Amino acid sequence: MKRKAYDIMPYLFFGSLFLWLAMPLAQAQQPQGSVRVDSIQISRARDSVRIAFRVSLDSLEVRSNRSVVLQPFFKGEGGDRWLPAIEVMGRKRYLYYLRNDSLTYAGAPCRVVKRDKAVAQRLDYQTALAYEPWMEGASLYLGEDQCGCGQVISRAQRPLAVADIAWHPALAYIAPQVETVKSRRLSGQAYLDFPVNKTDIYPDYRRNPAELAKIRATIDSVQGDADVRIVQMQVKGYASPEGTYRSNARLAQGRTEALKAYIIGRYGLADSLFVVAYEPENWEGLRAYVAQSTLADKEGILRIIDSGEEPDAKERRLRNAYPQAYRSLLADCYPGLRRSDYRIDYVIRGFNVDEAKQVIRTRPQNLSLQEMFAVAQTYQPGSPEFIEVFQIAVQYYPTDPVANLNAANALLEHGLAEQALPYLTKAGDTPQAANARGVAMRMLDRYAEAETHLRKAAEAGLKEAETNLKGL
Repeated sequence: MKRKAYDIMPYLFFGSLFLWLAMPLAQAQQPQGSVRVDSIQISRARDSVRIAFRVSLDSLEVRSNRSVVLQPFFKGEGGDRWLPAIEVMGRKRYLYYLRNDSLTYAGAPCRVVKRDKAVAQRLDYQTALAYEPWMEGASLYLGEDQCGCGQVISRAQRPLAVADIAWHPALAYIAPQVETVKSRRLSGQAYLDFPVNKTDIYPDYRRNPAELAKIRATIDSVQGDADVRIVQMQVKGYASPEGTYRSNARLAQGRTEALKAYIIGRYGLADSLFVVAYEPENWEGLRAYVAQSTLADKEGILRIIDSGEEPDAKERRLRNAYPQAYRSLLADCYPGLRRSDYRIDYVIRGFNVDEAKQVIRTRPQNLSLQEMFAVAQTYQPGSPEFIEVFQIAVQYYPTDPVANLNAANALLEHGLAEQALPYLTKAGDTPQAANARGVAMRMLDRYAEAETHLRKAAEAGLKEAETNLKGL
């Protein structure tokens, strides 16, 4: 009578750690008797997990009419998997197996062998699984049924190996260049109102309270900072084209000088810090306005503006040729042409790391990229503080390739590939940036793209890229 094949509950044990790079393990823990297991390898390549080991049967006792079933078992947080078994048969049992349609105790064993005490028996075992997240850190056990009845004979054994198959990317940061002098600037535009033909500033006149407050806020942001020194203050005034060029030149100059005097009077800045300029008639601003307008006579007006005529002649032609459009320009455009541009150039002192760790919380705009990078090095890579520093850096240096690369790397340290992608678009074309793009693509399981980027970086000599290519 044929016996039905069945799956067994295993007798379990485990031992040493094995890295995803598939390097040999140290001596594994052995079960209490019978078989010996060594050369354990647990590795991951893309979406597959490979498990391999060698079993020595030299000490295994198998009665002639019996089988011993060796059943590997892989178990982790959130999942487990029975692996194909090995069935070791005694002499009579093996003959019965050959004569009876491959009848086995184990369900679909990967290998059936006859126990031969006359020789040293070593069995190489290998299987592959589709990768699932629970397999990272999972334990490998080996079940042994010595009686052919599926009975567990011991629960006291330890795992044979623990899988370290989580992929740990190698990331290459770039240290920003040191700024010998941290030169910065702030700029703005104010639209001060003046009575007709007047050059004096009346602080309470029309829009002036708000416009002067805007100028003061810009100056206050640096004037009150003990770490900042103002090196230059630029002021440039513009008048609109209506009236004579001579009159407009007087108004533009006088009103610009009035703004300079207002700033000096309020802040006590030295006259030598100022660079003053003026534009008698803001034809450039007028042209920009007309070009984007929906005026019916736009093309004709632009031809007059672009002509080589003297300013007063152009203004008369514009007024006479297109009176309706001219009235519209006087009401809607000309007030915006009368403006004052201002710019503050200043330098910031350097900070050591301890100072920079305080400044980044209060006035991060005072730090250079290199100083922020130094702060980041005081934190564990991938930690919230580490990521935060690089997020601050890219906030204040949004177009800088190094700031974007390092911000992307910090997110990739934490496995946040999707969040890193916007920064990688602005990270430049260095090998380090190619490596980071490859890491992001690999995290997103876009392996072909990952390989393209990583090979580009590896061919440029970047060691981190060579590491990231392993297993890909």
